Amino acid sequence: MELIDRIRARIPESIEDDAFFKEYIQTISDRLCLRLGTEELPKPFESVCVDAVVKMYRRTYYEGISSEGVANISTSFVEDILDEYADEIARYRDQQANGAGGSGKVVTFL
Repeated sequence: MELIDRIRARIPESIEDDAFFKEYIQTISDRLCLRLGTEELPKPFESVCVDAVVKMYRRTYYEGISSEGVANISTSFVEDILDEYADEIARYRDQQANGAGGSGKVVTFL
């Protein structure tokens, strides 16, 4: 199942334009790849991408509010949607660094 299909399954009332979701998917994929240190989104992180895209979409409808006032209508959102997945990202990076028999240390030549 494609990522867009998985997103549409979670947001049945969503807009019809696939370009909208493709942009969200690309944005989250790019951010995940940067944090994971990969050029391509690993298969296990496709579910993270779907979750994050759904949150981005629903943020328009106030999902992700970290605080809200009533009298003066003050709303604030969680700043980074991917913060929730920091443990999974760190674990993946550790596995990649240590999985190939390496020490996890990086040597940079100037």
